[in-house]
Amino acid sequence: MREHVRHLVDSRRFQGAIIAVIVVNAVMIGAQTYPGVGSNPVMIAADRVVLGIFVVEIVLRIVAHRGRFFRDGWSWFDLLVVLVSLLPAAGPFQVLRVLRVLRVLRLISAVPSLRKVVNALIAAIPGIASIGALLVIIMYVFVVATTVMFGGVSEDFATLGRSTVSLFRLLIGDGWALVVPVAEQLPYAWPLMMLYAVVSTFVILNLFIAVTTEAMYSQREEVTEPTPTEERILAEIAALRDDLAAARRDS
Repeated sequence: MREHVRHLVDSRRFQGAIIAVIVVNAVMIGAQTYPGVGSNPVMIAADRVVLGIFVVEIVLRIVAHRGRFFRDGWSWFDLLVVLVSLLPAAGPFQVLRVLRVLRVLRLISAVPSLRKVVNALIAAIPGIASIGALLVIIMYVFVVATTVMFGGVSEDFATLGRSTVSLFRLLIGDGWALVVPVAEQLPYAWPLMMLYAVVSTFVILNLFIAVTTEAMYSQREEVTEPTPTEERILAEIAALRDDLAAARRDS
């Protein structure tokens, strides 16, 4: 019984069907934001059917993999999303209806390539945190400098808070219009802001990309853990090899 369930859960058709259900559910959740659609009886029934499919899938995976299911972080993620969807969404819990959109995130765990990207981002967190700290230090230096030098000329740099917002807009390439009135009175504002742009955008942000790319490359080189079906095939090959060796000895 358990072996049949394992074959079913690990089959490509089953996984493809679950991915299709997730995509359909994502479209349904978006459609329910339109007036009158969310309260439609057909849509409510379809939503319950989808939730039922997710519950059955989780139960089948637990039956098939048992303890291995609870050792996998992505399985815990799927279980949490389904449990959140089962919470009551009426009365004081009406706000929990928005949590249904978390079902769309199950597409990440269902598609192996997306899982690799997320795993790479998680693996890159230490490097990203270090670069982020460096960016904060550099921004603080320029925030203080621009507040002291430009505070009396422009309201956008009058306080540390406003200077931080202005420099953040420069970081994303949206705040150059703030520099123009300052540079009209203080010509050295242009080279200072260009230096900030080069250091923050072209250097720091490219370091983020480099760290993330390296993490994704290392994820690709890692040996993936075999699935239960692959383990069974390897065990059968090993047993067949032992039988052949025994037959050769007997002959």
